[in-house]
Amino acid sequence: MTPFKKAHYPIWDLPIQERFEYCKSETKQFGLNLTHEQAKQYYNEMYNCEVWKNDIYEVKVFRGKQADWIIHNDEIKGTMDYLSIKRIDKKSIHDWRDFQNIKNELVSKDREAIEIYPKEDRLVDTANQYHLFVFPKNYIIPFGWFNRNVDYQNKEGGLDQVGQRGIDQ
Repeated sequence: MTPFKKAHYPIWDLPIQERFEYCKSETKQFGLNLTHEQAKQYYNEMYNCEVWKNDIYEVKVFRGKQADWIIHNDEIKGTMDYLSIKRIDKKSIHDWRDFQNIKNELVSKDREAIEIYPKEDRLVDTANQYHLFVFPKNYIIPFGWFNRNVDYQNKEGGLDQVGQRGIDQ
């Protein structure tokens, strides 16, 4: 995986009101007729962020207040970051190590993140896209392991045998 480079969407070159009009026209292809307020919300959810790309992934990074539209607890609004991750080839491949590296490179090695598997009535599954919610620095998620344990050796798995691909240190 190559290092990420900051990407640029042409919509960002438009004056702000024209960005909302662009969002209205973009969503018409899906049969939606957005009001001005809905277009503003759509813009904030789709374009009011940083975008980073490498040879495999495109990642939208919503930092702090930019992520508040998807943070539902007032106590942590403004402190969370949200990563929307998709593969450039649109394939449905979910690589945990890649996501760990994405979080480390685009946010911080010193912050913890989670991916949610919601109850069915909150499920959003419309694209091969993945979401990480990154907690503020010094926040420790109150479950999971507390000590690092990484196996760097390649191991062929099999019946009753642990399998793990090797990684560079």
